[in-house]
Amino acid sequence: MNFTPVQSSVTELRSLAPPPSLPQSSRIAPTELTAFTVTAQLVEMKAEEDHDIHLVIAEPADSTATMITEFPDADNCSGAVASARAQEMRTAREALVAAFGQPSSSHFTSINGSASVTGVGFFDVLHGQTGVAPNGIELHPVIGFTALSGGAASLPTTQSAAPGARASAGCDPAYPTVCIPPPPPDLDCKDIPFRRFTVLPPDPHRFDGDHDGIGCET
Repeated sequence: MNFTPVQSSVTELRSLAPPPSLPQSSRIAPTELTAFTVTAQLVEMKAEEDHDIHLVIAEPADSTATMITEFPDADNCSGAVASARAQEMRTAREALVAAFGQPSSSHFTSINGSASVTGVGFFDVLHGQTGVAPNGIELHPVIGFTALSGGAASLPTTQSAAPGARASAGCDPAYPTVCIPPPPPDLDCKDIPFRRFTVLPPDPHRFDGDHDGIGCET
């Protein structure tokens, strides 16, 4: 394994060609022997029966381009407990829960925000998983997580949300992954706690100076 993270993106990982077969007891080079770091929009999460936290992430500028990341329970999952990276798994999971709360085990919880996520590449079998990439790629296990913006969402983040719902809650729709009120007053990046969040036209606060769809990048 190469644990020196390779900078990538959700889009790049989703574009990888899936392997023709998935061995049960070995990893597929080079993807499954590589750690990747992505900056992503956070979509929803759930605590699964195997005690992993299943977190769906998306490309910052395209909430429909999703993939799965998995946070093992390194205190109770035998494989994770025995791993040399167990502490990194614990720290990443604790950072997710500290920023966005403990996920439910009965349903997916929608969350708003963005994060830097580091994990090992893994091709899973496609079986209708929520948020799965078309090639089955995941970051599994996650060994690093840094929240960049957001928190637990009070409104749905899916396309089924009623038009204008975020606006009615005082959030400008130009910033769909965080809640920032429309002007006035005119805000600058130094006035808000969020970094690297999705920006849509018309960007009334002008957070996206280089027009790449991401606000307050530094």
